[in-house]
Amino acid sequence: MSNVTTWYVVFTAQDVKPHWLHWFMRKNFLHCYCFRAIRGGKQNLIYWANPTTANIDTKIFERMRASLLAKNLATAPNTKVLSFETQLDFSNKILTIWNIVPTCVSVVKMFLGIRAQAQTPYQLYKHLLSLGATHILPIKIKS
Repeated sequence: MSNVTTWYVVFTAQDVKPHWLHWFMRKNFLHCYCFRAIRGGKQNLIYWANPTTANIDTKIFERMRASLLAKNLATAPNTKVLSFETQLDFSNKILTIWNIVPTCVSVVKMFLGIRAQAQTPYQLYKHLLSLGATHILPIKIKS
């Protein structure tokens, strides 16, 4: 049985609220969060993790395919979605100097199990692309 899983990482121009850190960030890359499919018997379940300034908003969605949700999210303005395959390792504790400050980027890096110096959503976006992440294209809506 393979422990490789696909995470979807969403990068948006919208954050929970304005923050002084936004002055240092690239336009359209103010926030990031992630989700993945989890096994739930015959059901389609999604585990969703959205780090905010106060907590990590986690949810379980039922009867929804992660790939379809990713394509739907990609239709939002100023939003990019990446698909990233990684090995699940629950024993991997990734606490490095780059993850000390609890930002959306550091939390997403820990969920993905990657080590990176990325501190902003755009830096994480570029790093994931360098590791082989692929863009999710939006669903084409018929008129």
